[in-house]
Amino acid sequence: MNYQVFVVLHLVSVILMSGVTFAAFAASAQENRRTFLMTSGILSLLVFISGFGVMGMMGLGFPGWAMVKLVCWLVLSGLTGMAFRMTDKVPMLSTLAGVIIAIAVVMVVYKPF
Repeated sequence: MNYQVFVVLHLVSVILMSGVTFAAFAASAQENRRTFLMTSGILSLLVFISGFGVMGMMGLGFPGWAMVKLVCWLVLSGLTGMAFRMTDKVPMLSTLAGVIIAIAVVMVVYKPF
């Protein structure tokens, strides 16, 4: 596959996964649970595969900033399920999601280590 295809797939998947996570915070009723969790899981898998595809095509190895992004991905992936279990803590979880997304963006833009 082409490098640009992996980058576009990664960016679109990350944006959609973030959107699904925030939508789960907004509509955390139990009847929406299955749809949100399935969509989040599929998008999370696409983020993972396309992210490592981009890194493989760039020949970077596994730098420190990518490890931080991997942790951010893990946390963001788990937050959708937490939205349905911890409905009383949705404001705190949505703030955490925003901070996690900001950290991931800073890591990819600045690549500090």
